Amino acid sequence: MSDNHLTLAKRFWVDDMPGSSVSGSRLSNLLDALAQGKPLSALGLRFLTENGLKSLAQFVTGDISESQFFLLAPIEQSSRVAAAAEHQKALEQQQQVEREEAETRHAAMMARFHAERVQRESDPKFIARQMNRELREKYGVYGFVDEPDFRQLMAILRKLDSAERLSEAETVWLKSQGRGYASEEILYAHNRLEADYYLVEFRKTGDIWQLVNASGHLRKCDASREAHELLEKIHDGALKQAKLKSAVRTTHGGAMRDLGRYNEALQLAEEAHRLLPNSFRPCTLLGALNIEMGHIALGHEWYSKAEERGAKPGSIESEIRSLLGRMPPEKRESVVGQLLSIDPVQYAWLRKRTGGKNHQR
Repeated sequence: MSDNHLTLAKRFWVDDMPGSSVSGSRLSNLLDALAQGKPLSALGLRFLTENGLKSLAQFVTGDISESQFFLLAPIEQSSRVAAAAEHQKALEQQQQVEREEAETRHAAMMARFHAERVQRESDPKFIARQMNRELREKYGVYGFVDEPDFRQLMAILRKLDSAERLSEAETVWLKSQGRGYASEEILYAHNRLEADYYLVEFRKTGDIWQLVNASGHLRKCDASREAHELLEKIHDGALKQAKLKSAVRTTHGGAMRDLGRYNEALQLAEEAHRLLPNSFRPCTLLGALNIEMGHIALGHEWYSKAEERGAKPGSIESEIRSLLGRMPPEKRESVVGQLLSIDPVQYAWLRKRTGGKNHQR
């Protein structure tokens, strides 16, 4: 066949039909056969009739002449094109109606959702739950809170958020039953409030014991430099009692330790011990400082002296755990090994901490 498919479709006035110029389509194959003078089967003729190609079917069967075909076919094609256009228009109108109906349904649904959300969010219970959730997130309480603890914990968080000091009972609860909820954010806020309270008392009364109390809390809320700057302004002439002077030197030494100024911290701690040799607090500080400085045996001795003077073994263990937690892995393993060598019974708890590794004496 010399004619291409599109030319052939135009020749028989069916180029408006889908597939008429597509190679291998049913209509294209029929046109191919006609162009080659081949007779069409009954199925082929039926296909033409069912697809609105009445004049072409009549021409093939000889019911009309070629001249009649070329007269009728363009009229038939125009009717098909007009009908197709009308059908397309109706289809587009129907689609537009469906889109508008869908948009109306969507708008109604969104309006309903909005109304429900407004109603829900205006519910006092919902507002309270949202506020509680935001408060817990603000203070780093992300886990599950046991129902018996919830009321107490939220009371504490609301107080902290209002810059209100905790009561003694609340502080005790936070350090005991509620210690699992005591996040860094909660402890920071609590200690900052306590520090500010004692600083106000110190400035009102000039009582240096209030500054000692404030300094202890400042150290617990990353404000050791502030504590140092306040303590270094205290003149020895204001420290009439050995107990007070020792307390100032101890807390000042602790602040210097926090700032990494170990030699100065050591001097202050040693002076505090000389001033009050029977107090365990300077001994505890000397124990921590010596271990941090790598003098493990000497640190152990100072911790032993602290226990002899009244320090609770549990508090010593807690402090050593904290010390080890801040050390790099290699140094931590070295300190653990040395402590176990010094006293494997007293420091047996370190074996559990290190996963049961054996440290030979």
